[in-house]
Amino acid sequence: MAPVLTILHDADALIAVDKPAGLPSTGRNERDRDCVQWALERQVEAPLWAVHQLDKDTTGVLLFVRRKSAVAPWSEALRTGRKRYLALVSGAPTWPFRRLRAALSYDRKARIARVRASGKRADTHFTRLALGEGASWVRAAPRTGRTHQIRAHLAHLGHPIVGDTRYGGPMAPRVMLHNAQIALEGLRLDAPAPVAMVKAGAVHGLMAPADA
Repeated sequence: MAPVLTILHDADALIAVDKPAGLPSTGRNERDRDCVQWALERQVEAPLWAVHQLDKDTTGVLLFVRRKSAVAPWSEALRTGRKRYLALVSGAPTWPFRRLRAALSYDRKARIARVRASGKRADTHFTRLALGEGASWVRAAPRTGRTHQIRAHLAHLGHPIVGDTRYGGPMAPRVMLHNAQIALEGLRLDAPAPVAMVKAGAVHGLMAPADA
C-alpha cells in the first residue's frame, strides 16, 4: 500500500510534498513502486514529473509537476530560488557563518562526492543555529545542486551530518538532513522538522530551531 504523503502545495501544475525518510524521490523505472513519485501519483490520481531529487534518507520539501513541459521552467525557478536545509552535525562549528566554495566530483563506484579542484563548481552557505553536547544545528543554503553537496561540504569542514556514516558521521537511525524550505516564484514552501530529527537533537540537548 502506498504511504499517504503530506501535500504542501498543489496549484499551477506544481505539487510540493513533504518527503518522508526511507523512500527514493523517483524510481528506477515507471513501474517502480518504491518511491515518492509512485505514491504521490496514486494519491493525486495523475502522472507526475520530478523537478529535483532528494536523497533516500533526506526529508522535506520535494517538487513535482503535472505536465512534462513544466519541468524545465520550474527547474530554472528552483535554480534561482532559495533552498534552506536543516542539518544535525557532529561537533561544534566555531564559525557563526561559513561560505564554502569547493568543487565536487562524484565517485559512482564509492557512491560519495569528493572535494576536487577538477570537479564541478559547488557553493554552499552555512549558518550555525545552535550548539549542543557533541552536535549542533546548522542551516545549509546550497547555491548549486551537486549530488551529495551538503553532505560532502559539511564533512569537508569537519562536521559530518549525524547518521551520515558514508561521510564519517556518527551512527544514528538515518542521515539527519531535512529540506526545510524552498522559496521560488513568490511561493514559500515550508516543511517542519520530522520527529526523528527533533528526537535526535534532544539527545544532544538541542531544541528544534523555530525557523530553519
